[in-house]
Amino acid sequence: MLRTLLASAALLACALPARAQSTYASTRDTLRFRESTQLRMTLTMPQGEMPVSVEQRSRVAVVRMPGDSARGWFDSLSVAVSGPQGEQRPATDSALNLPVRFRLDSRGRVSNVVAPTWPASLQGMADPSHFFDDFFLRLPAQPLKIGLAWSDTTTTTDSTAERFTRWIRRSDYRVERDTTVGTTPAFVVSAKQNLSATISAPVPNQGMRSDAQLIGESTGFFVFAKSGQLLGRRTEGKLEGPVKVSGAAGEMQMNQKIAVTSAVDAMK
Repeated sequence: MLRTLLASAALLACALPARAQSTYASTRDTLRFRESTQLRMTLTMPQGEMPVSVEQRSRVAVVRMPGDSARGWFDSLSVAVSGPQGEQRPATDSALNLPVRFRLDSRGRVSNVVAPTWPASLQGMADPSHFFDDFFLRLPAQPLKIGLAWSDTTTTTDSTAERFTRWIRRSDYRVERDTTVGTTPAFVVSAKQNLSATISAPVPNQGMRSDAQLIGESTGFFVFAKSGQLLGRRTEGKLEGPVKVSGAAGEMQMNQKIAVTSAVDAMK
């Protein structure tokens, strides 16, 4: 669901097939990316504001399998959480190399996600079940060219005995210009999203439950190689809405504001 500097990423140049600008390349190579996300959250409660910040840095691997199946995992992962209790840096070794299985079609649409059992120490952080929801540029049916614009709407719903989440993303894309990353010709594609989220889940280790309704928007861009690979992505977004926390001691209403910046770059 919403996660600056553009690092150079170089991929081997190859001949451009006739359909490459409207589909992802069908390579079986393992693709690797550097990812960083910074989240700043402010909870406004009757007794005042409580700021919380989360910083995540990772190296992510993705490999496409026969058909439209794919696997992704973390090669490395670090998470830092700062709040009223100070800074926490949970151990992440047990989360490395755990495969997330999903369907990835030739136009970058992710579905049928099957996430691994996530370590208890990282519950609520670096959640892999939605990490790839909008990781890839969702391509149109037409070949990319400067000035081409298209829209896309996705709804992602998860429901279990303990939690319910629904994200709705309405996205507008436009091919803005040509660029070159290293020696790889590419397009810069702007992206704007309107976001809404309904989240109901237990609060980890607190014996309470939170129910949130959030709306917001994000802006950013993708760098997409004309040979059919994702080279980079930048996103900045904001979400805001009411949150109700309830437990044995009663319930409390608060407001939540979230600001997120994220960056993804392909690695050699």
